[in-house]
Amino acid sequence: MRWICKDEIEECLTQAWRDAAEQAKTELIAATDEDARKAILNRVGSSRVWRDFYGLLPASLKHKCWYCEAEEIRSDMPVDHFRPKNKVEEDRLHDGYWWLAFDWQNYRCACTFCNSRRVFDETEGGKACHFPLENPDERAFTPADQVKLRNERPNFLDPFNPDDEKLLWFDNDGLPMAKPEATEEQQTKVENSIEIFHLNESRIAKARNKVRIEVELQVRKIKDNDDAQAAKVKLRRMVRDTEKLSRTAVVYLRAHRELPEVKDILNLD
Repeated sequence: MRWICKDEIEECLTQAWRDAAEQAKTELIAATDEDARKAILNRVGSSRVWRDFYGLLPASLKHKCWYCEAEEIRSDMPVDHFRPKNKVEEDRLHDGYWWLAFDWQNYRCACTFCNSRRVFDETEGGKACHFPLENPDERAFTPADQVKLRNERPNFLDPFNPDDEKLLWFDNDGLPMAKPEATEEQQTKVENSIEIFHLNESRIAKARNKVRIEVELQVRKIKDNDDAQAAKVKLRRMVRDTEKLSRTAVVYLRAHRELPEVKDILNLD
């Protein structure tokens, strides 16, 4: 999970894209029934709005999945509707947050494994139409439910929430878990996210384990004064938020925070 600054997104959106998104939203709101809405959402012009949004993003924001931080090891990067547009698995009476289909603040860049349901022998997951809430009684159902929408508390991790990335931790096998100090509510949020984003899938876990091994190798070089400067440069790069699995690198490097060099790299007091 990486934190995404909304300002960086808004700065790159053109007026032409905003106009196209607003026109599509206006047509969607004006649709007379659910079938008409679905017809609009399924047309080529609608997918072009989402595709063009992705194209406008700076490379730093589409270099890796916002949920799992993987690159090519988990396939392509579609635009995920954070609040699903067609239905909500947790509420069968919900028709989906269709009115947010063309709202960029509802978009997240997600790899196929995070965005789509996958079932394997050992694990299964993928967001699909899941959107659990801590306060389901406050769920918004229509465009008029603006107050409820603002009050919704997603019960899983959101890249737009600056506090959420710090809740995700990893064990020494690369498997995801809640940070050791997490409250019961935070643990539930992380556990839901592991399922929703398929964060325990074997390939991504193995990739995290490789990060752990690399972190420990570079830390040993610092301790042994074996080209320590190069080791510090390597670690500093690994924890940059633009790097693949940077949150993983941060977690494993924090285990060595007693070292002054590590404190400096992680900006710890």
